Amino acid sequence: MRRAQQGDRQAFAMLFDRYNASVLSYLYRMLGNVEDVEAIGQEVFLRAFRFAASYRYPQKFSTWLFTITRNLAINTARRKKRSPIRNVTELHLEGMELSSDPYQVATRATDDTEKREEIGRMLKALDDLPADQKEVIVLGVFQDLSYAEMEAITGTKAVTLRSRMFHGLKRMAKMLGGESIKKAEEST
Repeated sequence: MRRAQQGDRQAFAMLFDRYNASVLSYLYRMLGNVEDVEAIGQEVFLRAFRFAASYRYPQKFSTWLFTITRNLAINTARRKKRSPIRNVTELHLEGMELSSDPYQVATRATDDTEKREEIGRMLKALDDLPADQKEVIVLGVFQDLSYAEMEAITGTKAVTLRSRMFHGLKRMAKMLGGESIKKAEEST
């Protein structure tokens, strides 16, 4: 990042290549709408480039980048909540656009029918969680971040994040009948 701060576009391109998939994955799980994810993903890296001078070494670049990502995701979610009128693609009516359907994601993930159903149910349950619980599960389980890293990104104390993780996983377990999430809890 220090090379990028000095104007090295090639260095920034390497950072983009390294972190783009993680940023898009986080945004997709938080927002669910592919069109939003791609646009916000671009905005994340535009802001990172534009505000590169605000990055301070030895802070982890990933923490700094995910803070930008999280803030943009929160702002987008707030805007959507305030807007009573949704566009047609968000309602999945025009041409049966299913880009954010958990079962569609599951179909792309595996050929195993049972696994597809399990993945689809798990993603649907994740999507039904309150935003604060969903966020900590996405960061901790899907992005494999530590509580310290999540604390730096969200500005929320680790003890609160642990509580949200526990209650989110517990709620998902109830939604799923208990089986799948017990395995996830054992691995965290």
